[in-house]
Amino acid sequence: IMVKCCSAIGCASRCLPNSKLKGLTFHVFPTDENVKRKWVLAMKRLDVNAAGIWEPKKGDVLCSRHFKKTDFDRSAPNIKLKPGVIPSIFDSPSHLQEHSYSVMDSPKKLKHKLDHVISELEDTKKSLRNVLDREKRFQKSLRKTIRELKDDCLISQETANRLEAFCWECCQESIERDYIS
Repeated sequence: IMVKCCSAIGCASRCLPNSKLKGLTFHVFPTDENVKRKWVLAMKRLDVNAAGIWEPKKGDVLCSRHFKKTDFDRSAPNIKLKPGVIPSIFDSPSHLQEHSYSVMDSPKKLKHKLDHVISELEDTKKSLRNVLDREKRFQKSLRKTIRELKDDCLISQETANRLEAFCWECCQESIERDYIS
């Protein structure tokens, strides 16, 4: 059987046979969509793959460390959460706070990040254009040299054709190697 782990970012709690003895309980996400949404938003966990807020799957749990003592109903033999309580204790580790998946950023901060990425992309495009232009000039110059060598009868037509083909292949390979992969 799979060991259930707490779904909160940076929480290492696992549901083991001795968990209850340590006072650690695990709670499935509410079935009430409204309350479930509040739990998910409180967690501030994003899903990188879905490019949105993380959605709990059937069987996902949160451990009791993310709830206040007053959130529990201790009158029953089994400790339960009071109806409608929202988890509120999340200390996401500082090394995770930089990443988009751990903390939801404000729209202003996201806009700033997006602008930064766009600007980096523009710079990269510009430098790629420069490199491709340099490559074209180099190829032109090489072709001219091959033509001159052939015209001056320093190389045969066959050698000129081979050099042309070789020059074309080299340029294509370097473009693919350096800029496409």
